[in-house]
Amino acid sequence: MTSRILPSLHHLDWNDLPAVTAAAERAFATLTDARWSLVVHLLRQLPGDAALVDMCESYDFMDKLVLHDDPEHGFRVRLHRFRAGYFDRPHNHRWPFASAILAGSYRHTQYGSDGDFESASAENLRPLQIRTENVGDWYVLDHTAVHSVTAEAGTISLVLRGPAAKDSFRIIDAPTGSSFVVKGAKYESEKERADKRMTVARLTTSITDILDDRPAA
Repeated sequence: MTSRILPSLHHLDWNDLPAVTAAAERAFATLTDARWSLVVHLLRQLPGDAALVDMCESYDFMDKLVLHDDPEHGFRVRLHRFRAGYFDRPHNHRWPFASAILAGSYRHTQYGSDGDFESASAENLRPLQIRTENVGDWYVLDHTAVHSVTAEAGTISLVLRGPAAKDSFRIIDAPTGSSFVVKGAKYESEKERADKRMTVARLTTSITDILDDRPAA
């Protein structure tokens, strides 16, 4: 079943955002239909898939669960669950993606394109749009987009990740004015991977918490 899921994302040109938007709309509908039935199926299968478990990551204020990886068609399905105190800093991405809010909400700030982002300083950044993403909202961003998110506790987002377009992305820490570059997993040391890899106990708890937030019948 899982090898054939989400056909709208097969053979998709992720540089064509109108096409990605249309495909993502169909994919989100499939994933969340009937009280998230496909998401629930993928969550329950996850602990038995060592490759996917190895991709799951845990941080102080959020968990990232990889539900499906399709290297042939260049996409992944992830769930992000945010805990109290979560915020991120202005950043771009290595890949285009679509994100849908399944539970909770977050404040989403967009700053525009990363054309000058590699050399931009914190004081040069000016928000171009600030909006609240609520349950049922979804959006698509190119890898060149610069944005940040501040989430309420318990927020869950469903992410469709396209193929990597570059090896690294940049994060600006506005309060300190500093910045740093983050590279993809294949460039990380084993210690760096181990520091963020999700434990079995954390994975079990996160899956339980997500299933508890499933919409009522």
